[in-house]
Amino acid sequence: MTVVLPPIARYVVSPDDPAWRIDRMASERLGLASRTRARKLVKAGHILLNGATVESSRFVHPGDAIDLLAPPEPPPVFERELTVVYADEHLAAIDKPAGLVVSGNRHRTVEHALLFNLPVSDAPDALPYPRPVHRLDARTQGLLLVGRSASGQVGLGRAFEERRVHKRYRAVVAGRLEGDGEVTEDVDGRIASSRWSAVQHTRSLHVDWVTTVDVWPRSGRKHQVRAHMASLGHAILGDGRYPTGTVLRGQGLFLCAAELKLEHPITGAPLHLRVAEPAKFDAYRRREARRWSRVHEQPDDTTPRSAP
Repeated sequence: MTVVLPPIARYVVSPDDPAWRIDRMASERLGLASRTRARKLVKAGHILLNGATVESSRFVHPGDAIDLLAPPEPPPVFERELTVVYADEHLAAIDKPAGLVVSGNRHRTVEHALLFNLPVSDAPDALPYPRPVHRLDARTQGLLLVGRSASGQVGLGRAFEERRVHKRYRAVVAGRLEGDGEVTEDVDGRIASSRWSAVQHTRSLHVDWVTTVDVWPRSGRKHQVRAHMASLGHAILGDGRYPTGTVLRGQGLFLCAAELKLEHPITGAPLHLRVAEPAKFDAYRRREARRWSRVHEQPDDTTPRSAP
């Protein structure tokens, strides 16, 4: 006898929803980390449309039910310690290390390490294992939200889709960028906007000046912060994908997802999560300032400015 388990999450398409394919609708409404992830789950039969398996290219209509099924077994555990910044029965936030991918067809991922750091939730609709609900570039350190219950995962996915999750990134960029501003540029053919503010300027023998900036993306395009800083002529240090002039190489990407503000998807309580910038940011600034001072025989020139 085959036992059919109930779905761990369900979304019923509303008349107000766009006319999307099932892979995109599942990604946005069920809190999956990416559309690619949703497409693979559809192909594997873990996402159903009205109780049946379908192709990922199938378009959905109002009233259609999209079900996310539990996999036959949890993924193999990757024994890597992660810093858990916040956790309750519905969601968690971790400080993702730079160099670790969120998910994918490999063992060493954040998704496979979550069960090593977070037990299965006590919530009535607990997921069989914690799941990331958005993405961070592998080279980016910082805050990553994780669903621990079906309602938490779906609520977080909806909050991201409706742009109710407010993110702040901290970066070190090449050149002297003054003041505050906003940049609106296409990213992968879609319009995107980011607000930025200069925090600190530091002399550098390598690129004359480097600027520490805070960036608040208003949308969530892939590589948005990196592309927007490069469009201003101030590439993030270590970013070979969007270089503008000479950029630092060999020390990783100087980008951190430093802050998240959102309402808890279940309780509605405000959540304000923060992590400190990576230690390498200040170490690099101090090293560059010392090198400049030695060559030019003047005091270290590093001028902090309070962030707004």
